[in-house]
Amino acid sequence: MLLSVIAYAQKNLPQESSLGPTIRIETGTYVPLQTFKKAINISPYLGIIGGIKLNDKLRLDPKLVFFLPQSKDPVKIIGNDSIVTGRINLLSGHFGASINRVEKLGARTFVEARLGSGFSFLQTDAKEFDSKKNSEDTHYGSETIFLNAGLGIKVFAFKQSYIGLEFNYYFTPYNLFGKRFDGSIGNQALSFGLSYGL
Repeated sequence: MLLSVIAYAQKNLPQESSLGPTIRIETGTYVPLQTFKKAINISPYLGIIGGIKLNDKLRLDPKLVFFLPQSKDPVKIIGNDSIVTGRINLLSGHFGASINRVEKLGARTFVEARLGSGFSFLQTDAKEFDSKKNSEDTHYGSETIFLNAGLGIKVFAFKQSYIGLEFNYYFTPYNLFGKRFDGSIGNQALSFGLSYGL
């Protein structure tokens, strides 16, 4: 009986070469910092993140993270010919990748530090007039780059799957490629979340 329990436990350990999940879903809260707190409240986010092993210590994580801003006060937006106001309350997000350095703590636990970058977009509810279509079918917003750093801990808790805690810091200069907002709306945020991966 004891031998069968030991054999089952060994059978269900992650592979020795594993650096964590190859794909995971992450959800939690997106927390604006400093000036950005005046533009949005704490908001929910959802991420789909891959995991590609590069060597014994490094993993590349392509990521697609969406957050739904919970707007506070209206912001001033530089329109085509005037200043307009709107709230940041439409789907926004980050698309990019991070390099993770992974350390194993025992047979089932992984701790990682990450650095990443990519493309970011932020949308407001203020509609922009499209002269080609003669209609208001797009929304004012900003497209820019982001930089992020973070930490994570993952545990091989179930058969062939992981659960984890994730922390990330984002720096996103929304006025970098053209001044879309009248004044700074802020550029820093944190995310705290739980992940489930295979």
